[in-house]
Amino acid sequence: MKSRLLVLLLILALLLSACNLPAGTPESNEGIIFTLAAQTITAAAQTGTQSTSTPIAQVTNTPLTAATTQAPQPGVTVTATSLPCNRASFVSDVTIPDDTNITVNKAFTKTWRLKNVGSCTWTSSYQLVFDSGDKMGGPDSQQLTNGTVAPGQTIDVSVNLTAPSNPGTYKGNWKIKEPGGLVFALSTGPFWVQIKATAVSEADYPTFKKGDSGDEVFAIQYLLLARGFNLGVDGIFGNETQSTVEDFQTQNNLKEDAIVGPETWKALIIQVSQGKTGPEVRAVQKLLKDKFGYNITVDGIFGPDTANVVKNFQTSKGLTSDGIVGPNTWQRLIND
Repeated sequence: MKSRLLVLLLILALLLSACNLPAGTPESNEGIIFTLAAQTITAAAQTGTQSTSTPIAQVTNTPLTAATTQAPQPGVTVTATSLPCNRASFVSDVTIPDDTNITVNKAFTKTWRLKNVGSCTWTSSYQLVFDSGDKMGGPDSQQLTNGTVAPGQTIDVSVNLTAPSNPGTYKGNWKIKEPGGLVFALSTGPFWVQIKATAVSEADYPTFKKGDSGDEVFAIQYLLLARGFNLGVDGIFGNETQSTVEDFQTQNNLKEDAIVGPETWKALIIQVSQGKTGPEVRAVQKLLKDKFGYNITVDGIFGPDTANVVKNFQTSKGLTSDGIVGPNTWQRLIND
């Protein structure tokens, strides 16, 4: 009887302390209370009448706090990344955009604008190197810069090339080599130059008019002399030359604008070869000597020496080396 009284008192104490249990649903709190009561009754029944008074444990209400740091999801690995030492990024084509038309055998300069997107500074020991494709007369390698290009900076990189002798589309790939020999480029591969080599056309002849001067004007005056016109030869396109050009255009049913353009050049040039003499030969010799730097005498006589120089010029321009100054050779003498 005494033990039952103790059990009832214990249940009452538990009921009174229910308000101190951790926050939760009423159902969950009631479950906790009845579970404790049942365990107490069972313990009392097992001890019988010899049960003694046992201190009741205090239930402390400890508020739950949100975690300040969320743990990584299971199976997810967080890896720290870093920039590669050497990496370039393409910014723009400064010259010769893709598929630019360039006359066969004509020299040109390709310039890329690149950005250093790696973590290492490019120095004067870095090289621009040919990688693959069409070399177009370019070097195997050349110095990238004579200064430094820090990470995040840009640089204009140029290479001198020559359009191939046959018409068509040509593409050359280029990269960069660091001092240790490692070759790198863009994240996607090499950067390149792509052109369309085109045949010589009338439009490739330059235009000269009053006020111009130079070796080409000397050639115009010599050719006018060879065509039977009388004028002084001084390399200056003045009033006399202007008037003579107009007369030549009238005689050849050309537009009388006193401008030596493609149509006038076509009518004006004269094919010359070994054995030929006259002002037209002087025109060729003048251009070869003063414009292109060949060691040749300007005497109006197309002898063996002039023939050899013409052949060397033709070889350098990818033309047929026959020693005959025809339309294609004239065009390169005048236009290059």
